[in-house]
Amino acid sequence: MAKKKKEPVEIPAQDIHIPIRFEELIGHGAQVASISRGLERGVLPQSLLLTGPAGVGKTTLARMIGAALECQSPRPGACGTCGPCRKAARRLHPDLREITFERNDKDKLRSEIVVDQARDDVLEPLALPPYEGGRLVFLIEPADALNANAQNALLKALEEPPAYVQFILVAAHAGGLLPTVRSRCQEIALQPVSAEEMTKALDARGVIAEDRELALAMAGGCPGLLEAYKDKALLDLRAGLVALMGKGLEAAAFPDLNPVLEALAKEPPRAVAGLALSLNRDAIRVGLGLTPRLHLDQKDALLAAGRARGLGGLQRLADRLAEAPAQLNRNVNPRLWLDRLFLVP
Repeated sequence: MAKKKKEPVEIPAQDIHIPIRFEELIGHGAQVASISRGLERGVLPQSLLLTGPAGVGKTTLARMIGAALECQSPRPGACGTCGPCRKAARRLHPDLREITFERNDKDKLRSEIVVDQARDDVLEPLALPPYEGGRLVFLIEPADALNANAQNALLKALEEPPAYVQFILVAAHAGGLLPTVRSRCQEIALQPVSAEEMTKALDARGVIAEDRELALAMAGGCPGLLEAYKDKALLDLRAGLVALMGKGLEAAAFPDLNPVLEALAKEPPRAVAGLALSLNRDAIRVGLGLTPRLHLDQKDALLAAGRARGLGGLQRLADRLAEAPAQLNRNVNPRLWLDRLFLVP
């Protein structure tokens, strides 16, 4: 049976305008300076790995690097005004390829990037030179969602890419990738941004004074999460996780928690794991008599969760959450995964 040809994804250009100039990035000055030197001298490694927590700016920086490589007047970052830059800002440049989760036959997003996708979207296209620009850029995100077969399929390309190819892998943790993949990439680690720079970003957004403390706390130094404090979907997700942390070990509470588990099972598993881990860390802090680092408004609920599970139970939950990226790469059932996380002591 002939393989069905995938239709290209159409992006409504009028609805998209992403930041592509280094000056638009919040924080990460040292990393940008290092990348700029590499671009200026023509020695930027062809296989980069950008790591850091969700919302810290990894994908934004990756797109800025891609735009800089296509720019007609780099400074060395993208100028933002030339034809290639305008296309990059609208995500219309044909040589800037983004590889992420595909939809399966049931029109649901996959939980991993499989080997067939790696071959179709990366290995086959890299055999041809760029359409318009000087580089063919492959941005793979989240790279730690590549399953083992997909990672192994990319090894040779990562080690010896054609001269016109640039790989930029984006991952929350380098540990989610095979050592053989990591060894072929130059890692650039992004750390949470300083409170001073985050405050400047809040100033630019016009966030009112009474919302600032919670906005900064929930963002945790990650500019992409500066709006998290007013995201109802995210707040509902957080409320469900807090309920599971506090009541998950009570058999009598299961009828009330079952709808919560069913709702969480429909959410992206990595987003659930990341938020749960940040809540769990704050619960441990509260249990030790410290102030929550991110979830200030949940202090009482996190204290109750700590009493229910004990510090030992919170640490076991933290250990299970830390193993989540590897488990999710094995295509686990989301509901069973959640049950094992929160309904086991």
